[in-house]
Amino acid sequence: MIIDEQHRENLINIAKKIGFKGSRLAGQPTEPYLEYLSLMFNPEIAALIQPLKPFPETISITKFAKLVNKDKKVLMEKLEDVVQHSFLMKQGRGYALPTALSVHDVPFLLKALYDNPEVDIKKFASISRQFFEEGYYKPWETFEDGTPRFRVVTVSEKIAPEQQIIPLEEVNNIIDRNDSFAVIPCPCRKRAEVEGIRECKEKYPINNCIVMGFLAVGMLDNAKRTDDPIIRAAGKEEVKEITRKAAEMGLVHNTDNTTENILILCACCECCCSLLAGLVKFDNPRAIAKANYVSNIDEESCVACGTCIERCKFDAIIVDDVARINLDKCVGCGLCAVTCPEEAISMKRFEREEIPSITFGVL
Repeated sequence: MIIDEQHRENLINIAKKIGFKGSRLAGQPTEPYLEYLSLMFNPEIAALIQPLKPFPETISITKFAKLVNKDKKVLMEKLEDVVQHSFLMKQGRGYALPTALSVHDVPFLLKALYDNPEVDIKKFASISRQFFEEGYYKPWETFEDGTPRFRVVTVSEKIAPEQQIIPLEEVNNIIDRNDSFAVIPCPCRKRAEVEGIRECKEKYPINNCIVMGFLAVGMLDNAKRTDDPIIRAAGKEEVKEITRKAAEMGLVHNTDNTTENILILCACCECCCSLLAGLVKFDNPRAIAKANYVSNIDEESCVACGTCIERCKFDAIIVDDVARINLDKCVGCGLCAVTCPEEAISMKRFEREEIPSITFGVL
């Protein structure tokens, strides 16, 4: 809880710093958002971390200690708990504030949060959902110019053979660009489960989202340091199998909407996901950038069985004598193609979204 006006002022200052390039989250924070931050940063910590800037811009512990007039060892000990919870970012001997995405999602990945008797985890999850649904979702999902933070990627195996395969726009090529991988729990499904409102509990597993590259290395190091068994390393072929099974289950793959630092490969459900929520629950048609592929029906093979309708989360398919695709609604995920019993659906190239060539930052 917010203890006094000084605590509130420090939290407001932190909130205004947290964000990423082009974000609209740097304005006046809402009361639920400040209350959420107060669960992360008590008055002492909130005052101590005022000099910090959002990750990836770190301040060395030596400089940090001088700025707050503390002994280095004492300062590191005071910060250890918030670092273990990923409320603060630590890289080597450098410290930084979390980014907006990290604030909303990362705590729900970590065993440390669930093991902490001082944290009311259900309250933590409830306030997180509250500030998100009260308008936070639009600036969280999109940048100031309306560009989506994430984009849908297409299931690799169902791209028509004659179609050009763009390395950044389908699952397996994104995986092949990386060498380090960590399997993590979906923070959205985990948050909903903690709160007791997860609708897909009997339908989808939790531990099948992937982080890659230096983000995977950092999360695995933290998991080792904190003895967290939930986050684990995986090889390239295992990751491909995890994503294949996720698509078969009906989970939509999303990744960073940038040509650089592609570090996240989510497996998203329609009921819990903070990204899909913008499309299926809230009024944000730019919640996710669509893939540059659309479903294509082979009318000679289609028997109008309706399997694809059951699979589509975006009401993009109707079936009369054959299945038909609404190109305006199709996001290009390929889920309808994965389990078509007649193999009558493939993914056809349909350019509509330019992938930005700038680095927006991570988490």
